[in-house]
Amino acid sequence: MKGIIFDFNGTMVFDDHLHEKAWVDMIKKHNEEVSAEEIIHYIHGRTNEATIKHFMGEVSDEEVQALAEEKEQEYQRLVREEKIGYVDGTEELLDELVRKEIPFTIATASPAINIDFYFDYFELGRWFDREAIIFDDGTFPGKPDPSIYKMAAESLDLEPTDCVVIEDAVSGIQSANAANIGKVFVMVGTEKQKEYYENSDLEIADIISDFHSFLDLMRE
Repeated sequence: MKGIIFDFNGTMVFDDHLHEKAWVDMIKKHNEEVSAEEIIHYIHGRTNEATIKHFMGEVSDEEVQALAEEKEQEYQRLVREEKIGYVDGTEELLDELVRKEIPFTIATASPAINIDFYFDYFELGRWFDREAIIFDDGTFPGKPDPSIYKMAAESLDLEPTDCVVIEDAVSGIQSANAANIGKVFVMVGTEKQKEYYENSDLEIADIISDFHSFLDLMRE
C-alpha cells in the first residue's frame, strides 16, 4: 500500500452522533412524518443534497442550500459545545505519514461549509492542503458511487489498488470497494458498530478503534 485516503466523520473524529442529531432535528422540523430511525439509517456517507431530496422531495437548489446550511450550523454548534477532538492516535499518525513521506488525503461527503470549519476548529492545515481534499462540491455522485475514491486516488497520483481507505459507513465501504481500493479498514467507535461489521459480509481488511500502530497493521 502506497497511500492512505481518510474519510473524515466517524473515522478521524467520532462525531456521527452530532450529525445524526442535527439531521434529525432539521428534517423533522420540516417533515414530521419521517422517523428518527429512518433518518439515521439513510444519512451516513450521503451528500446533503441527496439526503434533503430523499426526505423533502423535489425542492429547489436554493431550498437545498438553505436547509443544508441550517443543518451544518447546528452540527458545528454541537461540535464546539461538546468539544469534540480527534480519534486517539490521529495526530501522531498524520505526523508519521509526513515524516515517512507517505501520501494521504481526505475524501468526505461533507460540503465546503464544513471543510472550512474543520480547517478552523481541527487545524487541518497542519497536514492537509485545503485545495487537495475531495469533498462534496456537487460535481460527482455521493457514496456508494465509487467516484469520490477514484478521484482521491488520482489526486495522490496512485492507482486505487495501491491505496488504503479508512471508512466507518456502509455506503463508504461500498464506494471504496467499487473503486477497487486495495484495502478498506473500518473505524468503529462503539461495540455495537464493531459487532455489526464483524458479522457483515462487507469486504474489509480489518476493524480498528483508534490509529495507534495503524501503519504496522496496514502493511500486514
